[in-house]
Formats: sequence, C-alpha cells, structure tokens
Amino acid sequence: MLEQALVQMLLLLGATVLVVLVFQRLKIPSSLGYLLVGVLLGAHTAGPVIENDYITVIAEFGIVFLLFTIGLSFSLPQIYALRHTILGLGTAQVALTTLVVGVFAWMMGLPAPAAFVVGAVFAQSSTSIITKQLLEQGEGQARHGRLGTTMSVFQDITAVPFVVIIPVLGVAAVHEVAGALGMALAKALLAFFIVLLSGRFLLRPLFHLVAERRSAELFTLTVLFVSLVSAWTTKTLGLSMAFGAFLAGMVLGDTEFRHQVESTIRPFRDVLLGLFFVSIGMLIEPSLIPDIWLESLLGAVALLVIKLLLVASIVHVSGVDWQTALRTGMVLAVGGEFGFALLAIGLEGNVIASQPAQIVLNAVLFSMVLAPILIRFNQPLPPGFSVDLVPGRGRVAMCQRPPSPPRARGMW
Repeated sequence: MLEQALVQMLLLLGATVLVVLVFQRLKIPSSLGYLLVGVLLGAHTAGPVIENDYITVIAEFGIVFLLFTIGLSFSLPQIYALRHTILGLGTAQVALTTLVVGVFAWMMGLPAPAAFVVGAVFAQSSTSIITKQLLEQGEGQARHGRLGTTMSVFQDITAVPFVVIIPVLGVAAVHEVAGALGMALAKALLAFFIVLLSGRFLLRPLFHLVAERRSAELFTLTVLFVSLVSAWTTKTLGLSMAFGAFLAGMVLGDTEFRHQVESTIRPFRDVLLGLFFVSIGMLIEPSLIPDIWLESLLGAVALLVIKLLLVASIVHVSGVDWQTALRTGMVLAVGGEFGFALLAIGLEGNVIASQPAQIVLNAVLFSMVLAPILIRFNQPLPPGFSVDLVPGRGRVAMCQRPPSPPRARGMW
C-alpha cells in the first residue's frame, strides 16, 4: 500500500514538474499546466491513472490557504476604506454577472440552484492571468490595469459568500433551502465573531510570543496551526473550511505580522493550489468534448461578451471614461480559477449535474486560453471617439467628442 502510494506521488510530481516547466518556458499560465496534468493522469484518459482519493483531501487545503492569503490582503479597515470605490464596483460586477448569467442559464432549462452556480462561476476572473499579462505588457500601473487587477482581487472576497451559500442549495424543497440558507448565514456570523474575538485577544499576543523566540520553524508551525484551526472551526459549524481560513487571514492582515505570515504560507499555498487544479483537471472528460464543444465554445463567448459589457458599463457609470471602461472590461472578461472551486463545491453538494458542469468547466477553460489574446489587444479606441448612449434613440453609437479638459489625478 505504501509502495503504491509512493509510486502514485512520484508519477504526479514528475508529470507536474515536466508540464509546468514547459508551460512556463512558453509563458503560459501555470494553472493551465496543472489542469493538463489532471487530464492526463485522470481516469478519463488512456495511460497511467492517479487515484483521485490520493489528492482530493490534500488539494482542498489549496483553497484553504488561498482564501487565507486573500484575507491577509483585505483586513477590515482596508475593506472599509474601499467601500465607495472598489467595494461598490466589485460587488456590482459579481452580483450583476451572477444574475444575468444565472437567469440566462435558467431560461435554457437548468434548475434554479444549478443556474445560480453557473452565474457564480462565470462571475469570477483569473487574477493570475490578468496580473501576469498586464505586467508583461507594461500596463500594470495604467488606469485600466489598476482597476482590472484590484477588481479581480476583490472578486475573491465576494466569492466567500458563494462558498457559504452554494452547499445549501442542494436541498430539494424551497422552504428547506431558505431555512438552510438562513442557518448558514447565522453560522457565518457566529464564526466571524468567534474568529474576530479570538484574533483580538489570542492571535496577536500569540504571534508576539512566537516572534520573541526568533524561530522561523516555530513561526511557520504557528501560521499553519492558526489557519487550520480557523478552517476546522467553520467546518465544525457546517460551513466551508475556506471561509474560516479567510476570516483568520483577515484578522491577521490587521497586525504587524501580515507580510511575514504571507511569505511563510505562500509555498504551501502554491503547491497545494497546484494540486487543487490537478484535481479539477481530473474532472474533465475529453471523450465528452466532441459532443459539447459547441456549447462550451458558445459558453466561453457568452462569458467574455457579457462580462466585458457589464464591467465596462459599471465602470463607466462610476465616472470613468468609456476608453478606460472598455479596456477594463476586456481585462476582466476572462473566467477565473476560483470559479473551478465554486464548481467543485456545487458538484460535491449535488447542486449541479455532471453534464452541465462539464460544459461550464470547458467554457471557463476556453475563456482562460483566449484571455491573454484579449488582454493583449485591449488597445484604446481611435482618438476623439467614444462609445456613448445617444439620447432618445435607445441605442449605442460612436460619437465624436471634443477633447476633455485635464482631470485631477486621483487613485485611478
């Protein structure tokens, strides 16, 4: 048994090193390489097969540590400070995308809970692809680059409620769903106050005590212990482990140990998150692609177009010019890695069936493949032109405008 497990692990690590090395040399996002490893070593393709049970449990901790590091980046004071800008834009984008895509999926025949999962999955964007591509193009500090990057990071926060809501949608009766959802939200508030109070009265003194020992080993053990205890707390309450990890990260993000904690947890997060993508790749059934490729491709196009138009409209309504708004929409149109996590949660809770899940999974993958091209060509419109809504006609037209007066430089 031990020898078999060792062979499986060596096969997994060897294939992962080889594929990710090739993908990085070709400047392709590593997340796609992990997905390919999962496809190649999954039960749905010929060749060696890795038993899913060997990595499923471990891979779940990749999402736990991902949410932990996201929490570190968004402490309560920071979220409060951004309430009028990115908080509003990010929330509006996720809510509207979920609503529009969910209603469309429901009209196409999916049950309401499954349609909600599809909308939530499509609402996510790939922070890693967006950041990497913008930096390569030298647009990371451009106005549309800063907006796109910050909104994509904030999407990860708005995904936390989905982590709480999606598991309870598998309940059959409507009144049972409402009751389960209300109970889940009550438990989420309870977990929030437990972690918040323990962070204020226990975590800060604990990390001060550990820091005085000046031991990197002890600090690493403490970080792992705190993140996993928080995950266990919410798991005990019937919630997602990732939600507890996010709360712990948010509490520690308000301390002076934030950067040290982040650098300590990053290697664990990256490796385990890679295993999570491998486990997602194992869900892909290549034999179904000939039957669903058209639906998947249309889904990818719908994802890109809907998000582009919604993001551009939301950003423009907030006071940003159409040029920047459209470029921001092109940046954020891509699907995201966290959508895979939400889809996995939906499958685990029997909220969405396997067939539509395969279509959604492939649609997000297609969009991620097309994303670098879309971001690379997010060039501005011709000088002096802008998209505007012509009054009284109810349609969008291209109107020439006089040059705008110089604006004071602000955050964006």
